[in-house]
Amino acid sequence: MLESLSTEQLEFIKAIENYKNEKKKLFLSWSEVLDILKDLGYQKVAARRSTSTDASSSPERPVNARPDRLARSIEACKTGMIARTSN
Repeated sequence: MLESLSTEQLEFIKAIENYKNEKKKLFLSWSEVLDILKDLGYQKVAARRSTSTDASSSPERPVNARPDRLARSIEACKTGMIARTSN
């Protein structure tokens, strides 16, 4: 399996494993994963502007499309953050 991974993927796996060994952790929070990504030099870039005439700022999806697990997790985190900050 490792042979089929790109250099970038192997670098990410190594960074995760090094962090887990240094911190003596089996599992990481999403915040820790984000910190590792930032340490590797990744950063958020501006979203592409849509060329459609739709006023919506969200990317278009088919109406019956079901978001994948990561998208649902992110949405749940956003909802939780909004709920916690509105108290």
